[in-house]
Amino acid sequence: MNRKAEQSEPGMIDRILASEEELAPASGFLAAVMERVEEEAAAPAPIPFPWKRALPGIVLAAGVFGWGAWALVRGGLAAGSAVPVKLPDLSGALLLPLEQAGWVALALTISLVSWLLARRLAGRAELL
Repeated sequence: MNRKAEQSEPGMIDRILASEEELAPASGFLAAVMERVEEEAAAPAPIPFPWKRALPGIVLAAGVFGWGAWALVRGGLAAGSAVPVKLPDLSGALLLPLEQAGWVALALTISLVSWLLARRLAGRAELL
């Protein structure tokens, strides 16, 4: 509507609204709504997120990304940095046992995770 039409008849909207009949819901509307409400109330609660199962994966992913970032920074600094960086130099006698210990730790971790997964799939709910 333009402003002129609004000013010419100030009570036009009131007349239109007063002349309409009252709205009433269709027959059976209230019963259908209440039936849906009762269905929603009877529905089981949503399944909670399994944080206990997801936490090892989150920790592992964070470790992998952290290790990758450390290796990237270390490689970038050692390869062509303008600022000389002194990284710890491990002797060969110390490096080999550390590498072997890392592989042993990885194997033990994978074994533990496999065992826990097998127990979970077998139906035992306890973590350890």
